[in-house]
Amino acid sequence: MIQLQDFNYIIPLLIITIGATVTLVIDAFSKNKNVVFWFTIVTVVAALSTAFIHIDIATIVFNNFIRINILSTTFQVLILTAILISVFSSKSYIEKEGINFGEYYSLMLFSVMGMILMVIGNDLLLVFLGLELMSICFYVLAGFMRKRIKSNESALKYFLLGAFMTGFLLYGIALMYGVLGTTNISTISSAGELIKTPTFLIGFGLFMVGFFFKLGVFPFQMWVPDVYEGAPTTITGMMSTAGKIAAVGVILPIVVSLASNITTFRPVFSVAAILTMLIGSVIALSQSNVKRLLAYSSIASAGYIMVGIASMNDWALKGIIFYLVAYVFMQLGAFIIISILEQNSSDTNEFKNLELNNYKGLAKENPVLAIFFTIFLFSLAGIPPFAGFWGKYYIFYAAIQANLIWLSIVGILISVVSVYYYLKLIVYMWFMDSDNTEYSQDVYRVSPLTNFAVSLTIVGTLFFGLFPEVFFNLFKV
Repeated sequence: MIQLQDFNYIIPLLIITIGATVTLVIDAFSKNKNVVFWFTIVTVVAALSTAFIHIDIATIVFNNFIRINILSTTFQVLILTAILISVFSSKSYIEKEGINFGEYYSLMLFSVMGMILMVIGNDLLLVFLGLELMSICFYVLAGFMRKRIKSNESALKYFLLGAFMTGFLLYGIALMYGVLGTTNISTISSAGELIKTPTFLIGFGLFMVGFFFKLGVFPFQMWVPDVYEGAPTTITGMMSTAGKIAAVGVILPIVVSLASNITTFRPVFSVAAILTMLIGSVIALSQSNVKRLLAYSSIASAGYIMVGIASMNDWALKGIIFYLVAYVFMQLGAFIIISILEQNSSDTNEFKNLELNNYKGLAKENPVLAIFFTIFLFSLAGIPPFAGFWGKYYIFYAAIQANLIWLSIVGILISVVSVYYYLKLIVYMWFMDSDNTEYSQDVYRVSPLTNFAVSLTIVGTLFFGLFPEVFFNLFKV
């Protein structure tokens, strides 16, 4: 029986849902695109503010379909934070690229609606609905630059592969339902010996395939570089952070509920972690396109998260969430810098200034942007005292605590390899002279809103790097 007070626990979801719908109405009746933008900002800020109300609450509502606890609330806050930064950085970018349409913001909000459904859903079918809502919005947003071949290609690839993976996911849910007799996630932890049956293991494996695809875990990572390159840069940043957080927000509660039987799945998770880190880091070494380089970096980051999932103890849970906190700021910051420097080619209607050579001498042309980008790259590489260092540290420490010392050593060695391609980009910016004469004088003019977005990411990267304990005091996971 659904009670009226149950709606009190999903206020952020209701705000996002109403906001997404109203933005469509505003866009239809208002010619001023600024109204849609500011309404979107107000919607996300309101949802983010109300999400903190339930930070200390643990309950299951809506006939066991919705789960509210510290974990689901933390993921909601992370998703909304990533979206807020993405929206702030989007306005000047989509104006520059000639795609300033109101549905851009509405699609972002509808995707957030799907993400929140995923992380608060306590039923596999509700999680599936949330995943599909998020995915459909991502397919459209990836191809939002309709006149660009690469953007169309990225959207088509993402859609075809995503639709194919949906079949795996649904079949996995069907098999798990056949064994458990229910799709409720809470029953998995009390399933006893049923979770060791071959049918359940196959179903669970197929279910995980769907979310490994969204994370970019090997061997389901093939879509990541093409989609990240072809999508609008601000959307690329959103997909690589908020989308990844939503996928982890589904996987973690299920894996936590299976913690006592994690040894059954640990070998598979460990192998997937190593191969994902290896593929992401090694192939990134040969990339000359900055967006593709960060795409393979994102694949490697999925490998680090898999190390934590394979370990799955108290430290792993804390480590994964802290890594995602750091990832929101450093990954979004890096893509915002790229979006500032990116230029539209009016003659070919393709992307410009996205090659490594275009970053030569950036420190001389604009030292502030170069310093910010360097900080984000150092953090992604895991160099102290930035937030990315502590994210990797907690994850590898969790692996050691789980007696996966070999996995921790392999992860650290691969992480050292990844430092090379980050340093290569830094060398281009600081120690090479620019040979690019195609920059316009306006390329370094950053709008106040984009400045604010970059400032948020810098503050987050530095603050959580210098004071990591603040996060654990605020979110007692």
